[in-house]
Amino acid sequence: MTQSLNNVAACDPPCVRQAVARLWPGATWSAEPLDGGMTNRNFKVEVQITDREQRTVVVQEQLPDALAARVGIHRENQVRAMAMVLDLGLAPEVLGQWTEPRVLVSEFVEGALLSAVPDRVHATALVGQALAKLHKHTQGVVMTGPISDPYSGTAWILNQVKSEAPATAETFAWTMDILARIQAARGPYTPSLLHSDVSEGNVIILPDRAVLIDWEYVGAGDPYYDVGDFAEKVKLSSSEEEALLCAYDGVLVPTSLAMARLYRFVSMLREALWSVRAGTTGFTEFDYANYARACLARMREISQSSEFADSLHLLENTNQGEMNDLRQRHS
Repeated sequence: MTQSLNNVAACDPPCVRQAVARLWPGATWSAEPLDGGMTNRNFKVEVQITDREQRTVVVQEQLPDALAARVGIHRENQVRAMAMVLDLGLAPEVLGQWTEPRVLVSEFVEGALLSAVPDRVHATALVGQALAKLHKHTQGVVMTGPISDPYSGTAWILNQVKSEAPATAETFAWTMDILARIQAARGPYTPSLLHSDVSEGNVIILPDRAVLIDWEYVGAGDPYYDVGDFAEKVKLSSSEEEALLCAYDGVLVPTSLAMARLYRFVSMLREALWSVRAGTTGFTEFDYANYARACLARMREISQSSEFADSLHLLENTNQGEMNDLRQRHS
């Protein structure tokens, strides 16, 4: 969800009327739709509670639970995670939620998108710091998200596609060997809490920090997936990618940069599979089929790049060297 306003007239959505009535009975309000939202509808709402009290919130009309489950959304994870990281300054406060209809009300974060800030490198560093804080403070957390883990999550959603559209699933067959090779090169890791959808519209840049919104796909997984996912979705250049990793690790670590670059491929793989599934929900008007094709094309481009080949080679050699060292210590 992107917190930037469309140039459209104020509206009167039922979900907003119901949310305001529940939270602030008798309050007056005005609402405007927000850009973005591929599986939900979002509104910025100015609420006049009393003569002296006013609040600006986001009312999000969400996919019903049955449809949300089809694309890997676990609603309990979303609210729990946002509460966990609220004191870290990484997420807006949740003010209310209901199941019928499925609505979430949260604090509106006044900030800018990455594309609107004058210093993109500085903003990218703020995102790296935010992700580092998230992953450090939630290391070892147990929170199962259907698609948050880059490997088991991708397998899960691929199986969902296979069950309904086996011919479509075949178009992804070539990606599985690459994914398995990435997983082997990565080796074991300690999971942390992942946002799992670090797109431009889900990152709000403030002067001194970055805030993450739309935690629908949160769950445990490899921390570097969030880093690579952000790098790919906002199309960071090589130098911007290095700035991101420097801010994330405190210093540029070649193997970390390599892992993030490999996860750019996995990000597009998950997006393509997700789009195939999301196209069956019929909740929002979005060209899911065209988006899936674009993701597939981008995956081919990434997999054929020298950066990808070099990154995979570096990690495979690093892991092999570590295994050889281990064998020598135990021989």
